[in-house]
Amino acid sequence: MDTFSVVVAACSNRDLKPVEFDRQAAVIRPLMNWDPAAAAGRARLSASHAEHVSSVVNTLFEAARVYGTVVTVQLVPAERADKAAASG
Repeated sequence: MDTFSVVVAACSNRDLKPVEFDRQAAVIRPLMNWDPAAAAGRARLSASHAEHVSSVVNTLFEAARVYGTVVTVQLVPAERADKAAASG
C-alpha cells in the first residue's frame, strides 16, 4: 500500500466571547476526537479518502481564519501508515 495519513489537531481559541467560542467548537467537534477539558481535538485522516481529508482541513483552516483556532497538520509517512494499518 503506497499511501499516507495525516494527523490534524485543533486547539480552540479560549479568548473568544462565549457565543463565538461555542460557534468555533461547533465547527471543530464533529470533525475529530474532542477533548472538552482541553477544548481541543485530534483526528487521523487517511489519504485513501482524499476528498474527506481536503474537506476537514479546509474546514479547520476556515475556523483558524474566523476564530483564531490553532490548527496543525502532520504527515504520517507511507511506511508508518502501512505498519499501522497492518497492526490494527
